[in-house]
Amino acid sequence: MPESTFIPTVFFTLFFVVDPLGLIPVFVAYLAPYDVAYRKKVIVKSTAISIIVSLFFIFSAHIFLRFIGITTGAFMIAGGILLFVIAMDMLLARPRRTQKLDDKDYDADTDIAVFPLAIPFLCGPGNIAALLMFSSQAQGDIVKLGIISVISAVTFLIAMIVMALAGRLQQMLGQTGISVTHKLMGLILSAMAVQFIINGLMQINIIGR
Repeated sequence: MPESTFIPTVFFTLFFVVDPLGLIPVFVAYLAPYDVAYRKKVIVKSTAISIIVSLFFIFSAHIFLRFIGITTGAFMIAGGILLFVIAMDMLLARPRRTQKLDDKDYDADTDIAVFPLAIPFLCGPGNIAALLMFSSQAQGDIVKLGIISVISAVTFLIAMIVMALAGRLQQMLGQTGISVTHKLMGLILSAMAVQFIINGLMQINIIGR
């Protein structure tokens, strides 16, 4: 990936995968039963956990993938396919697989900051796959890994702000506005996912550059 496009590609991919605007109804549903003080605590904690989990995958990806013998090209193809599936869910207005949680999946003693807000809503399979994909491309370059880390943290901080303002944003945007934004982000993510697959195929020399 050219240096000039690395930062915007990482940012928009992670932002679209986290999809904080599309998760507004989910945030409202899960946070509504609690008072303001507890909501703030949950929002900050879920954001912190998401950042910590993402940092773990960012800095362990290169070592792990080398250890099990997976090439960067192969992981770009796999990551692109997974991101394309997520994009199709967004375009077709299907709820994410990670959003299909019933009351039986957690009880009153479950810390919702950890589950389901941090994992899997904020830092789910798509986000982790994207982080692994970009980190493997960095090939251990500490500067690029640092850039990925900062961008990942920024996307979670944006999600934190959206969580804090979820009720107001839902009233302002309305269900139609949220749906349109969600689908537009899905369309762009699908195109980016296809490009990741093409780049992966180039890396393993299946198609020419």
